[in-house]
Amino acid sequence: MNDIRVDLDEDAIAGLVLHPDVQNDFRGRMKKVEEVAIATAPVYSGEFQESIHLVDHPDADGTWHVDADAPHSYFVEHGTRQTDRNGHSIHPPRYTMSHALDAAGGDH
Repeated sequence: MNDIRVDLDEDAIAGLVLHPDVQNDFRGRMKKVEEVAIATAPVYSGEFQESIHLVDHPDADGTWHVDADAPHSYFVEHGTRQTDRNGHSIHPPRYTMSHALDAAGGDH
């Protein structure tokens, strides 16, 4: 059996992430995540839903982010351990951002 040797040009591959066409594609995908998150966010006061946004610029490595920066966003996403006297969760996790990423075809 013959062995096949493949040499990868890691620098060329890494550079592809920052190519404008790739960045436009990433931004478009994250825009879908933002739209799904806003559409599916639980609304009590509206503050969490209104705080969901696509960050204006990618990180230095080309990573785009959708953030929810209301003060209580972490607790909406992950819930709390607080329970009522019957042991039922008062603030269950909603996983809005995670579900939006899944619905938009992303990976997290």
